[in-house]
Amino acid sequence: MDISTLTRSVTDEGVRYLELFLKEFTTLFPGPVNPSCPTCLHAYLTAYKQHYNTMQNTCTYRLHAKYENIPLEFGSPILVNNTNITTAYAKQLLQQPNGQRFFAQLPPKEEPLSEKIKTLKKVVRKSAKAKKKDPENVSPPDISNTTPA
Repeated sequence: MDISTLTRSVTDEGVRYLELFLKEFTTLFPGPVNPSCPTCLHAYLTAYKQHYNTMQNTCTYRLHAKYENIPLEFGSPILVNNTNITTAYAKQLLQQPNGQRFFAQLPPKEEPLSEKIKTLKKVVRKSAKAKKKDPENVSPPDISNTTPA
């Protein structure tokens, strides 16, 4: 939405977009607003758009400042920066030779699924051995004797 639509248009019910926008803006950014100042309205709209753009980007990859707006690949019309980077774009950039140099922040490496399964199996085996060795201590505690806190 642009500033002219915001200031001049109305909804189907006859409510001005400006009124709706200012209500939404004050819920996000508490404080006084000046609806008669065009410069202020432009600043409000810019802050509102930036807020929602940062909320939409959930990618954990961050580019170095000097690599902002680099093409996704050679001859690509897509320019990648920290506001539009996605995990798919980041993986494509990482496939380039020495692709890690583009990034200031990479997500933490996850343990492979096979390693997680092995760890889980070890825990299950240990608990099964503990049950076999001492089956009396494994039973659930008597709840009727406890008093509510």
